[in-house]
Amino acid sequence: MPTSIPSSWMPDAAMKRVHVHWTAGGHTANSTDKKSYHILVEGDGNLVRGDKSIAANAPGAPSSGHASHTKNANTGAIGISMCSMTGARESPFSSGSNPLQEIQWDTMIKAAAQLAKRYDIPVTRQTILTHAEVQPTLGILQNGKWDVTRLSFTNAFVGHRPIGDEMRRRIAIELDGLNPSMHGALSSDLRLPRFRVKGVAPSTLNFRSSPGGDKVGELPENTLVERIAMQQAWWQVRTPQGHVGWVSSDFLVAVS
Repeated sequence: MPTSIPSSWMPDAAMKRVHVHWTAGGHTANSTDKKSYHILVEGDGNLVRGDKSIAANAPGAPSSGHASHTKNANTGAIGISMCSMTGARESPFSSGSNPLQEIQWDTMIKAAAQLAKRYDIPVTRQTILTHAEVQPTLGILQNGKWDVTRLSFTNAFVGHRPIGDEMRRRIAIELDGLNPSMHGALSSDLRLPRFRVKGVAPSTLNFRSSPGGDKVGELPENTLVERIAMQQAWWQVRTPQGHVGWVSSDFLVAVS
């Protein structure tokens, strides 16, 4: 089984979000899991393709054929789920008989970065989020779903926002490696100055349409950007995915 998403699993589709789940089952994907999610991460880190194509959840596709991974929030959303957490309890916390494995988390990060790159999905709290973040962030009721508010393998992050922000930070770093233009594909004399977002965690850096203009996204801590232009304290930058916008230079640190 693959540990990265084959291109054949990612058909052309206008996808807008990635929702990250756990299955609340065992470490092996079962038939119910495959009906519910587009991509599953088994206990050993291997990926399994769900029964429904990602394109089945694209806007305009019949809802009867989509993967129903998130209540009332499936259109335009890709569902990736880590096979784990049978019998888990939120409080007092118990990870159950099939705890989430660190290798599953790491594989999910890489897979989510692939999906973000393939479908041009920016890494923001509104566009790449855990199931537990859907209700507080998008305002869509989820009947108390708490995946992912705890990580079985570490206590360093607890709660939907800290874990979601750490997930997006890791995805942003992973995207650096998926975009050769950010790693010297241009000759040294043509390469734009590069910076990392620093000092915004646990929040994010607002990404704006113009200097001080409308917010169009968010950049997590450690996101790598290229500087295109400057207007006093506002800098125009390009993200690893090619999005161009304006940010406050107070939160950018130069990298070599």
